[in-house]
Amino acid sequence: MRMRAGRTATHQLTHAGLVLSPQRRRRRWFAALALLAGLAAAAAGGFAAGRLQPHDVQRLGSALQDNQALQHGLEQTRLTLRMSEARSQELERQIDTLNQRLRECQEELTFFRKAREGKR
Repeated sequence: MRMRAGRTATHQLTHAGLVLSPQRRRRRWFAALALLAGLAAAAAGGFAAGRLQPHDVQRLGSALQDNQALQHGLEQTRLTLRMSEARSQELERQIDTLNQRLRECQEELTFFRKAREGKR
């Protein structure tokens, strides 16, 4: 990136990209939910036809436990997301405060430079 005339390194630093947390892959969630939906559909079809076997009931119980685990994981992920958003907002507020202080310091420096030049 080429710096234009009049731009300071400090100004460039204030425009640096900020990554709060890496994005997580959600493919596993979709695959697990698709598998669960398939198992539920197969079980519903078997139950409707009156062919539900004991091992099918065990599979359904296992699928329900997996579903509960996935829901718990999803809930934890949502809480983590909310926490990340809150941190993001706080960081943005702090950045705004620092930018304001930077502007004030630059204005003060300009004032002192003009005052010094006026005395010469």
